[in-house]
Parts: sequence; structure tokens; C-alpha cells
Amino acid sequence: MAKNANERMDQAFAALLSEEDAKVLGALAYVQSHGDARAILPLLHALARTADVQRQQRIQAMLFEVKVKDAADELIKALDMPALRSVRTTVLAAFWNAGLDAAPHTEKLIACAVEGSADECFECLTVLEHQEVLPEKAVLKGIRTVSDAIATNTDDYKGAMLGGLLVELKARVGRS
Repeated sequence: MAKNANERMDQAFAALLSEEDAKVLGALAYVQSHGDARAILPLLHALARTADVQRQQRIQAMLFEVKVKDAADELIKALDMPALRSVRTTVLAAFWNAGLDAAPHTEKLIACAVEGSADECFECLTVLEHQEVLPEKAVLKGIRTVSDAIATNTDDYKGAMLGGLLVELKARVGRS
């Protein structure tokens, strides 16, 4: 029985990439009702491949409500996948929209803020602001990393986001 459920889920994942609306909509419905953390990466791949605004909105809504075990780990994996680079802001936004614990991934989020676009930096700042507790070691390392990034930054908007991130990190360890 479990094998059949896994096969049906794999078929739904494949259907997410279809060009046929009916197949995609059916797959989205199946994933929404039966999915687990394994569904996150296929949903993100489908999001990255579609230009259909309704599909994008539906997938984003599903990701922003994801409350399954290991969801944060799957989202972190997605941040390192070149094929998902175009949906990186959605990946980051899913953390705070879904209320996921991002604290164990503080260093990775800071790295994304520094290397990514201004929008990605904004999303990372938002995620970290919404965490009750952040690991002190990661915060201290992040302060150095963000300070170095500010020194070499040439984008005013991203500079403002990095500055906000630096203020947030310093506040977490009682520095000003």
C-alpha cells in the first residue's frame, strides 16, 4: 500500500512539470492533500518552470503554509540548487510565511543575504527578525560577514538591507 502511495506521489511530482493545465492542477491538489517535505523541491521546480501566474500563486500559497517535518531542511537544500535560483526569494519567504524554525540555518541565511540580490537580503532579514532565538556563534560570525559585505557593497538598496541585518544581528548579542 505504501508503495502505491509513493508511486502516486512520484506521478504527481512528474505531473507538476506538465504543460497541460488539468494535469498540473490535479497534481497540485494531490500534493496539497497527501504531500510531505518531499513535495517541496518538486513544487519549487514547477514554480521555476512556469510563467502561469495562477500556478505560481497556487504553488506559493502551498509553500507559505507548509507545516511538515523537515520542511526547513528541504528549503535550505533548495537555496543551493542553481535550477531554483529564480525562485530563491520565494524559498526564503516560505520560512517566515509558514513560521518555520530557521535558527539552525542562521549562517546559511546570512550567506544568502550577502551573496544574493537586495530582495533576497530583505527576505533573509525578515526571516531572522522573526526568529525568537538565534545561535550566538552564528550571529557573531554573521556580524563579521555582513560588516565585510557592507564595506564592499555598491547597491544602495541592498546596502540598506545589509545595514538592517547588521543592526538585527548586533541586537541579538547586545551590541550597538
